[in-house]
Amino acid sequence: MKKLLIAAVMTACLLCSCRAADTTPEKLAESGVMQLEISDNGREYSAALSRDKGVWEYEFSAPESVKGMTVKSENGSYTVTLEKLAFTESCEKLSKTSPMVLITKALDMCVSGKGITAKKQGSKTIDSGVVEGADFTVTFEGDKPLSMEIGGEIAVSFK
Repeated sequence: MKKLLIAAVMTACLLCSCRAADTTPEKLAESGVMQLEISDNGREYSAALSRDKGVWEYEFSAPESVKGMTVKSENGSYTVTLEKLAFTESCEKLSKTSPMVLITKALDMCVSGKGITAKKQGSKTIDSGVVEGADFTVTFEGDKPLSMEIGGEIAVSFK
């Protein structure tokens, strides 16, 4: 019986030591431009996402139906522009489950490091948190984001 108990404890210790190590979350730079490939429930989008001093701007390049559209979030409002058409509205009116909202809020958390836990897996760091009730992860290599997953429905690849 004693040998069985010792074997069980040693097995548990070995299993625990194989998990990813806790680490400091990677912080995303406060300013920069990222190329994104976004998949949301079978819909695919390509966009450049820029951030400068808390101002986020998406510029879509695909699909054709939104090519050239920009969405800029600044000072509690957002502006959507497509060719000569533009409108501005309060950010409060955006759906909290919009992929743009979830992606930018998760990235804001990665900029601040607040509400983020991190695990090291080989050369990669996986930051995780919760945004608008949805779990998310961002995989980094160094300070460069590689991918993001939000709530099992939104997948983002950073190019």
